[in-house]
Amino acid sequence: MARIIDKEEKRCDIARASINLFCEKGIQQTSIDEIAKSAGVAKGTVYLYFKNKEEIIFAIWNIIVEQHLLAFEQRVASLKGAKEKIMSFFDFAQCGNLFDTQKILHLYQHFVSAMLIDKTGLYTSYFESFFQQDYDFISVCLKEGIASGELREHNVHLLTQSIVLVLKGVLIKAKATNMTFVDAQALLSEEILFLLENFTRKPA
Repeated sequence: MARIIDKEEKRCDIARASINLFCEKGIQQTSIDEIAKSAGVAKGTVYLYFKNKEEIIFAIWNIIVEQHLLAFEQRVASLKGAKEKIMSFFDFAQCGNLFDTQKILHLYQHFVSAMLIDKTGLYTSYFESFFQQDYDFISVCLKEGIASGELREHNVHLLTQSIVLVLKGVLIKAKATNMTFVDAQALLSEEILFLLENFTRKPA
């Protein structure tokens, strides 16, 4: 009897097999032929699951983000307050249990490079959708923090926007200065904590 292939599983397998290639060679320099070879399938098989290389890249990031969210959901019940939730959400070292964090950083750096030269707008619109999700999460946490008295009253939109801009800025700085994941994470945590501390109510 022929084995029934789980299409979503196969799609994820091809995407995961591409990670090392994209990290080592970059997006523009990686070919579909190389992706097929790395995944152990024919080139035509790759096109059965993906229309183009961009879809593979987005599938990889979907996998990473999904695992990051699952890991966060497992520990969110133990987190106290808005500040702790936001700091934990942006602690990407938690992904280390599932992925090589340095590779994730390299991968994102290549995404940024591809986005800067992309004339189609595909990369920009895709990644902005994730930054919007970050914006929504931060905004909800800040409103909860204000309602509980943990945080002082402030312009939620401006503070949320500032945290998202810090995230983008650290990622670009990491690319420009070839930072390690550990250094990039430390800088990100430091900058976000600085912003949040300015709006945290101090004990009387």
